[in-house]
Amino acid sequence: MEHAPPLILGRSDAGKQVEVFLNTACPYCVNFFLAAHEVLMPRVEAGEVGYAIKHYDKPKVRLLHGAIANLHIDYNQPERAYELLHSLFRTQREWRLLDSGEIEKMMQQEYGCSEQRSTMNLSLDITKEALERSITAVPTVFINDEKFAFESLGPAGDIAERLDRAID
Repeated sequence: MEHAPPLILGRSDAGKQVEVFLNTACPYCVNFFLAAHEVLMPRVEAGEVGYAIKHYDKPKVRLLHGAIANLHIDYNQPERAYELLHSLFRTQREWRLLDSGEIEKMMQQEYGCSEQRSTMNLSLDITKEALERSITAVPTVFINDEKFAFESLGPAGDIAERLDRAID
């Protein structure tokens, strides 16, 4: 059975470990992802932070388009997977109201991606993990296994400041 690993950036032995369950179609996840991109990625590159991104294909109608897009991301190529997630979050307002066929077409034509069987299996594993850990909402974030509380409706700048303080 083909299987992809979750998207893990940085070092597993870094002093701080950040884990997020998110969905690219979730309007609340945009703010967190963009804030994390600003705050975490320099620290990931410096070896200070390990960052696990788990796309939760939560069975909710408004998140379905995120699940469709996610199934086209090859997590066996982590840098490319992160670039795709970043692009999907930056352009979410443009694509999240498309129909499912248009999302699939967008992933194929605009991003050059095809459906990944290994990502389908990863999605099932992440869903199972989320259920076992009682994760009911996206984004859900943990820093060193402790839940990080923040206002997901807040601007990315506010989330970035709070995340920066939590990492320090």
